[in-house]
Amino acid sequence: MISRREFLMGAVALSGIAGPGLVGGWSRAAAQQALGENDLLDFDPLGNVTLIHVTDIHAQLKPHYFREPSINIGVGQVRGLPPHVTGADFLKLYDIAPGTPHAYALTSEDFVALAGSYGKMGGIDRVATIVKRIRAERGEDNVMLLDGGDTWQGSYTAQQTLGADMVEVMNALSPDAMTGHWEFTYGADRVTELVEELPFAFLGGNIYDAEWNEP
Repeated sequence: MISRREFLMGAVALSGIAGPGLVGGWSRAAAQQALGENDLLDFDPLGNVTLIHVTDIHAQLKPHYFREPSINIGVGQVRGLPPHVTGADFLKLYDIAPGTPHAYALTSEDFVALAGSYGKMGGIDRVATIVKRIRAERGEDNVMLLDGGDTWQGSYTAQQTLGADMVEVMNALSPDAMTGHWEFTYGADRVTELVEELPFAFLGGNIYDAEWNEP
């Protein structure tokens, strides 16, 4: 059983899953640890379909400290444009107040101080809590969970099992579909083996058969 503080700190990094409708105006209250789980997960649904997107989990199952880069150099016409915007410039571009949960989760500004206040971020159990709550409120048929990839690779256990541990975890989370990225560092044969274990669609684009030069 996680504590209210652990859930609150972990949920900071997940605010992007459900968007501003979920986080609303609770930044100050969150910093003061004044909200419970029900408050964090209470939001007004909009429209007929809810899209939930997770990506770049990199096999990190437990909460951890994560610092966004302070530099992301854009060249030529993309200089100064997203995603090549970091730090204070990012806060200004998206009108994010310094010291808030979004500032901590999305930039490197005042990282050490904010890490001391907010704690670790992420955790697949936090993801599961939010996904289950949204599905329960909207209805299974009205929710689509998409995994953007970079999921099976990036931890000791994932390396030792060649991605099998993360396949088991994500099967329990039950996304509707996923794409691959660093998954392919395991090699085409291993990826094929893991895909056969998925009860959902594995989508690919810009992938060609090297022998036949076909998509």
